[in-house]
Amino acid sequence: MSKTLILVRHGKAENRDISINDFNRALTPEGKADTMKMANFLHNAGIAPDFIITSSATRAFETAMIFAEVFKTNKNKTLPTRSLYYSSAKTILDQIYSLQETVRCVLIVAHNPGISDLNRGLSSGKSFSMDNTQVSILEYEMEHWYQIDEQKPITFRSKKPLEITP
Repeated sequence: MSKTLILVRHGKAENRDISINDFNRALTPEGKADTMKMANFLHNAGIAPDFIITSSATRAFETAMIFAEVFKTNKNKTLPTRSLYYSSAKTILDQIYSLQETVRCVLIVAHNPGISDLNRGLSSGKSFSMDNTQVSILEYEMEHWYQIDEQKPITFRSKKPLEITP
């Protein structure tokens, strides 16, 4: 059975400012536009998540909601969680391990360094630090999500917003 993992680093956020708590930093207009571009890229490629897990930090949640809007993902198929806010790769993996087997394609929105560390580990070093709104697509031939770190992806693709032509 095939499973697809889509890793997304959140879109470009407001600059750090002492008047705004880091958790509450929102997407910039550029961040929203890049996220819409990447969501449309996936949609046009026929890749559609049936479940979304996102950091509940504002910039990540906004990123996830743009993807959910493009894919018309039902709200009960979206899980915002504080545990993905500046999480480790291990914490993100724990979220993947807990997925129901009926989930065939999951999109995860998180922050550096955890999302990049996981991307690098699962891609066997084919990817380095993820840029804002970068998307990596890893496809596996496996039955259970808990097997993901024991498997090599059968395909790995990674795209940045600048690499997508309108």
